Amino acid sequence: MYDCTLSTESFSRLFAHPSTNSNGGQDLRRYYAVVPVAQIPEDWNSWLEVNARESSDKGRVPKAIRETLNEKPEWFATYNRGITIVASKIHFDNKKNVVTLSFDDHEFHGVLDGGHTLRAILDERSEENGQDGFCNLEIFTGLENGEIPSVVEARNTSKQVESKSLLNLEGAFEDLKYAIGEEKSGIIIWKENDEGQFDVRELIGLLTALDPNYIKEKKQPIVAYNGKAACLKRFKDRNGDYKKLYGIAGDALEMWDAIQFCLPPTYNSIGASPGSSGRFGGLIGVKSNLKKPRELPFIKKTTQYNIPTGYIYPVLSAFRSMLVEAKGKWVWGKGIDPIEMIENGVAAEIFRDSVRESIANHRNPNRTGKDAQAWASAYMAARIKYLEYET
Repeated sequence: MYDCTLSTESFSRLFAHPSTNSNGGQDLRRYYAVVPVAQIPEDWNSWLEVNARESSDKGRVPKAIRETLNEKPEWFATYNRGITIVASKIHFDNKKNVVTLSFDDHEFHGVLDGGHTLRAILDERSEENGQDGFCNLEIFTGLENGEIPSVVEARNTSKQVESKSLLNLEGAFEDLKYAIGEEKSGIIIWKENDEGQFDVRELIGLLTALDPNYIKEKKQPIVAYNGKAACLKRFKDRNGDYKKLYGIAGDALEMWDAIQFCLPPTYNSIGASPGSSGRFGGLIGVKSNLKKPRELPFIKKTTQYNIPTGYIYPVLSAFRSMLVEAKGKWVWGKGIDPIEMIENGVAAEIFRDSVRESIANHRNPNRTGKDAQAWASAYMAARIKYLEYET
C-alpha cells in the first residue's frame, strides 16, 4: 500500500452513488481538492499504469503547461485542468486541512489523467527553483477498472471532437456515409452536438482495427483502442487506405454489436477451455444483468452485458486476417460472412484462445486492451479459422 498526505487550500466531496458492480463493491465517490504544486509527490510517476495515454514533454500542450508553471504560477490552477486520481481510500482531516490518499494496486490505482501536467510539474522542480502555485486534483474512489478507459476518453475528447467536426465540414466523411447507407449513417455522430448513438471516432477506430496494412507493417493496431485522435489523424493522412475498407464498413459496425451480443452466451457454451464451462459474467470488468438492457443499434438487439472495449477490439481486429484485396478494395475472402461466423461461436473461440489469457494475467481491462500479445494471438486464432474454412 502507498499513502501520501497533502495540505489543501480547498476540499469538497462532489457526489457519491451506489456501486454498479454486479458482484458488489465500493460505492463510487468523487472529490475535488486544490493542493500546492510543490507537494505533488514524485512517487506518482510510478503510478501511471491506469492512464491509457503516455505523458510527453514535447508539443504545444506540455509547452503551455511549463510556461504557466514558470511564468504565471498564480494562474496555474485556473488555466490547467489538473490531475485525476483513482485511489483505494481517501481521508480528509478538516482540522489540519490535509488529505491522505491511499493506493493499493498499480493496475487499479494512480494517475488516471493529467500525465502531461504531472510530468511538467516534476520536470520543472529543482532545489534552486521553489515551486509556487496550486494544482487541481479530481479524486475517485470506487471506480471500477472496466470504466477507466471510458473516463480517460471522456477527459480527452475536446481536441478529438474538434477534429471530427472539421473533417465533417470538409466533407471527408461523405463517401463513408454513402458506403454504410442512410440507416447506419443516421446512427453515427459525425460532428459536435450531432444526434446519434455511435461516435464517428469509434467507426474510424473499427476500420483502423481491421486495416490489413498493419499486417504488412508487422505491428498490431492497438491505436484503434487507445488512440482515437491518432486514428482520426491517420484517416486524414492515409485516406486512400481507409477508402479501400469502405466496402466492409457496414459489416464492421454490425460486427461490433454482434460480438457484444453473441460473445457471452457462446463463451458460456464452449467453456473457458475445451471440455469446461465458462461464466462470462464473472470475468474482470464485465457487468451482467444490467437493470436497463443496452441497445445494439446496428443489429437491432439488446444485451444484458456491458463488456470492456479492451476485450472487444482484439477480437474484432482479428477478422482482418480474413480480408483479401480485390480490384483495389478489401473484401471478405472465400465469401465468408463475418456476422455468421460470430454467431456460430468463432469470436468466442478467438476470445477464449487469446484474450482470456491476457485477462487472467493482467486482471485489468485497460492492460488487456493494450496487450500486443493478446492482439497477435487473436489474429493467429482467426487466421487458422479462415484457413480451415471450406466454401
